[in-house]
Amino acid sequence: MQSNTRSTWRRIGYAISFLIVAGVAAYVSFGHIYEVAILAHQPRPLATAIPLSVDGLMLIATLALAEDKAANRMPRGWARAAFWLGAAVSVAANLASTLVHYGPQPLDLAVAGWAPIALLVAIEVVAKPGKPKAETPAPAISEVTADDAAAPELPEAPVSPAVGSTKRAPYGPRKGDSYSERHDRRKRTGK
Repeated sequence: MQSNTRSTWRRIGYAISFLIVAGVAAYVSFGHIYEVAILAHQPRPLATAIPLSVDGLMLIATLALAEDKAANRMPRGWARAAFWLGAAVSVAANLASTLVHYGPQPLDLAVAGWAPIALLVAIEVVAKPGKPKAETPAPAISEVTADDAAAPELPEAPVSPAVGSTKRAPYGPRKGDSYSERHDRRKRTGK
């Protein structure tokens, strides 16, 4: 019961952490994509909608990938393509907005690109489970041989002189008889 409770709290922690990272990334991404749309001479209502389409595309793709994973299916190609397209547009818009306002400053570009990259990493961490640990090998068991398991030396038991003194012929036809002749003879004589 206790491990089930821990698992539930761990999942809740994952969900809250993921939502925080996704929320920050969406907020930052929205602002930068909006600025790029305004710089591209888009009317304000369209400039407001364009970031929603990019982030919405990433959300839909993430949900489709999660659904495929839950159903133990291979991820849809279009869902992967949509996710990476949205991620690329988001990173490009963040970098473009910063380049236009501040020029090619490495620190500015790193900070601008951080939010969408953090979202990508967070999705990968949540989507791909860890690999199972290698099983620890069982302690080596030494093989027991017949000599090791043998009882201490015992004297040999006496053998009756009658045993092994008479050599019995193998069963089957003898002296040129066919099997059926011998069988018939045994039936008649009882020998």
